[in-house]
Amino acid sequence: MCGAVRYEATGETFGVNHCHCNSCRKHTGGPVVTLVGFMADKVHFSGDKRKIYESSKGVGRAFCGKCGTPLTWEGVSSTRGGPIFEIHISTFDNPDVLIPNGHSFDSERISWFDIADDLPRFSEFNGNGTPLRHGPVSAGLPSR
Repeated sequence: MCGAVRYEATGETFGVNHCHCNSCRKHTGGPVVTLVGFMADKVHFSGDKRKIYESSKGVGRAFCGKCGTPLTWEGVSSTRGGPIFEIHISTFDNPDVLIPNGHSFDSERISWFDIADDLPRFSEFNGNGTPLRHGPVSAGLPSR
């Protein structure tokens, strides 16, 4: 938000993902976050050093030390063969080019919130296993 921490990501992304997990929601204060994944060696940070909070063993959540903007989910992926950064797309200069391809942790989604797209919803990480469904739960949100 303030521009103190900058980064450049190069090469191919391994996905753009809406994450509904409780931990991501608490990190941002939002009902869902959208992240783009890169192998860690494809991301270079500059400017101020980012602050990292270890949200669980081996998982860091980086943020700007000046303004508090959430920046990344950082950890090691056994399926990708090394450390990864999942970067919040709204911190990119041009987030419009980052088009989501699925939903992760739909099983943790807030019941009254859904996104009206036809993307696959997974109970865990996007692409792991068989999707729970494609598209929202129903034509409308649950009423209480």
